[in-house]
Amino acid sequence: MTLRRTLIKLTLVYLILIMLITGFLSIILYRVGAMPLERRLDLRQDLLMEEAPGPHFLDPNAVSEVKHRMGLALIYFNVAVLVLAGLVSYQLAKRELKPVEAAIDLQGRFTSDAAHELRTPLTAMRAEIEVALRGEKLGEGETRELLESNLEEIGKLEALSSGLLKLAQYGETKGEVGAIELAGLLEESLARIRRTAEAHNIEVSIQVPTATVKGDRAMLAELFVILLDNSVKYSDDGTRIAITGVIDKRFAVVTVKDEGYGIAAADLAHVFDRFYRGKVPAEKQVSGYGLGLSIAKRIAEVNHAGVDIESDPGDGTRVSVRLPLAPAKARRVVASRRPNEKNA
Repeated sequence: MTLRRTLIKLTLVYLILIMLITGFLSIILYRVGAMPLERRLDLRQDLLMEEAPGPHFLDPNAVSEVKHRMGLALIYFNVAVLVLAGLVSYQLAKRELKPVEAAIDLQGRFTSDAAHELRTPLTAMRAEIEVALRGEKLGEGETRELLESNLEEIGKLEALSSGLLKLAQYGETKGEVGAIELAGLLEESLARIRRTAEAHNIEVSIQVPTATVKGDRAMLAELFVILLDNSVKYSDDGTRIAITGVIDKRFAVVTVKDEGYGIAAADLAHVFDRFYRGKVPAEKQVSGYGLGLSIAKRIAEVNHAGVDIESDPGDGTRVSVRLPLAPAKARRVVASRRPNEKNA
């Protein structure tokens, strides 16, 4: 209802502005059009008063008739403009409000999904505690088991709240733009998920060209952590993940390719949606809430980068991140630091 009212108000604002402009121009046209007739009529009256013969005969009634028809034509014109402007104003207002409507719908779905995801661990904790309280006496083992289960659910809540906070944070900040050595950035991200990869006996290799990209280092490191973590989660033990890169004009394109389960074509269109999770084999338990790729997409947008995903079920997934290269001056500064860093 609020959007409907806003649409009507915006339409009226557009319409009033158009009619004010049209009305003002119509008055000017009327006066400019009638001015030559009035001048000739005044000249005729001057000649008649002087009783001088001349060809400047102009009937006052004819002048009034012409002015009347001119005014009537301008009125009809303004009525036509009012109707057409009303239709055009409505369409313009509707188009301007479409992103707002989409944002409100997205916010509503997000709130609903977030409430559902938050309710799940809370319901599990409540049920376990209620069952435990119904018993006459809890043994030490049962108490420990209950506390461990509750801690697990609390961990899920922390992970969810952390994801939601990151979405909000990356939606508001623009980040600190700086020059970043690409290989060092990827090594930093890999270090944060190395233990998880080693626990699943997954080998991760990096082979990228020497390049300096621009963006917020902390954000971009988080982006690649998300991509690598997803690759580990959705791959079998003993597989490999390859991080490769190429220079494409003014961009460095980094590709993270795994040998995992892949993503179905129907799921590819939704992988960046909040809380969306693709299907995985029944025997594979994958933790998470479907926020990772939403955060990665937002980080890319903030840093003027792009993220594309290609995948085939059973043939792994390839995620390409297109990062803008830093200006030449910044690249030279970063290059001059490398020998010092190696010596240190």
